[in-house]
Amino acid sequence: MLYIQLNSGRCAYIRKGQGIPVVLLHGLGSSWQDWQPQIDALSRFAEVFALDLRGHGASEPLRAPVSVGELADDVAEFIRAQGIQGCVLVGISMGGMVAFQLLAQQPELVGRLVAINSAPSFLLDSWALRGKVLLRLTLIRLLGLKAMGRLLARTLFPHAEQGELRRRTAMRIGANDPVSYLHAIRATLGWSALPAVNCVDTPMLIVAGDRDYTPLSYKQAYVAQLRNAELQVVTDSGHATPLDQPDQLNRLLERFISAKQG
Repeated sequence: MLYIQLNSGRCAYIRKGQGIPVVLLHGLGSSWQDWQPQIDALSRFAEVFALDLRGHGASEPLRAPVSVGELADDVAEFIRAQGIQGCVLVGISMGGMVAFQLLAQQPELVGRLVAINSAPSFLLDSWALRGKVLLRLTLIRLLGLKAMGRLLARTLFPHAEQGELRRRTAMRIGANDPVSYLHAIRATLGWSALPAVNCVDTPMLIVAGDRDYTPLSYKQAYVAQLRNAELQVVTDSGHATPLDQPDQLNRLLERFISAKQG
């Protein structure tokens, strides 16, 4: 584990390999550890940086409300400090939101973008969505993160043979600092990087698990609005595609990262 001091506090990260710089951004309640299959595969030909976003893992905790824009500022500062402007930015779920936000704010820092089971906005524009968010916040307060971790792990990894993934995921979610977790989840509510990301020509790969929370039609609709994006579906995958289908995802990432820029 390495550390760098940013304006917002300590940032923990892993660095492995040499070649094309790739920055991996995890999802809510996660850490760099959930990228291990991708770190191992991509570091064969790339210089891989996997960050703990603020409020997660070994990075600075969150003791006040934060915005997705501020989290993107952290990543921008990290990229400049490492001298890897024009890197490939890969984010899942909330990490994908941070990636979209950084692309909207400072597109010159991002050479290519991969968003996995994510979107360029999270607008609470339906009663159903508002109800889901309220339910999660209520369950966290009533049951705590350890119980929430067990519930989420069963949803993420429903197959009998995924017992070890369920165990590790429940443990990692349960180990989160509750205050940081709540500040992080609230940062995403009502957030949007639109219409800015619809106006950039940066190559994008949008990856969707076929069993992800949000329907494929939603991702197809927003991809159609992007200037230079392709959508790839990973089969038999839920929200945690890097863990439940690492081989499929790694092949997509290697092809996209290694492709010659036209």
